[in-house]
Amino acid sequence: PGRVGLSVAIVKDGQLVLARGYGQRSLADKRPVETNTLFAIGSISKQFTCAAVLLLAEDGKLSVRDPVAKDYPDLTRAKEITLLDLMNHTSGYPDYYPLDFVDRRLQRRINPDELLRRYAGGKLDFEPGTKYSYSNTGYILLGRVVEKVSGQSLGEFLSRRIFQPLRMEHTFYELAPEDARVAAGYTTFALSDPEVVAPESNGWLGGAGGIYSTPADLAKWNLALVEGKVLKPESYALMT
Repeated sequence: PGRVGLSVAIVKDGQLVLARGYGQRSLADKRPVETNTLFAIGSISKQFTCAAVLLLAEDGKLSVRDPVAKDYPDLTRAKEITLLDLMNHTSGYPDYYPLDFVDRRLQRRINPDELLRRYAGGKLDFEPGTKYSYSNTGYILLGRVVEKVSGQSLGEFLSRRIFQPLRMEHTFYELAPEDARVAAGYTTFALSDPEVVAPESNGWLGGAGGIYSTPADLAKWNLALVEGKVLKPESYALMT
């Protein structure tokens, strides 16, 4: 049988010294992983959403201390929970994404605002600002705030302000899972053969996990971030 593939990049002293693909991007058609094969980067997308909010703050379009109520007045405790609470996972909004099992809910399309109404419109997990608990819900909300404030889709904003300026030519937001450039995801159960993982439907990933990229492009991103080419020093300090 074929081997489920992977893609690797190594950076040494601020330079990309290796970028290679191994194995196959799809066991079904045996195509190899190449350096430009796209992988879903999952929650690494949150770095980009965070940076997008901070870029808008630098533009004077919003403040990270703004309450959620500025854009979503009907959500729970919207006057008290701030964008920074969402960024820091200290809002108390329950996480809609199950981290330890496969969930059929995610196979059906959802409007992101409906997702927010459902998961950020009810009971909180804790008082805002009192605890830390990882919440994808907060990052769906941040992605929507970027869209409302910028007047652009999140994908458009990321492309114009981050991907294009940094020449991240193999980084995209919300691609169709059947896009031929994307590696298939696999899982195994105990000793079973690899099985294709059904991708989440539209609306579930957004600013929480909607980006596809390559290790070499992510290396470009990390270098640009630490070298101060993306954000002002005070924004970077807050982000990290």
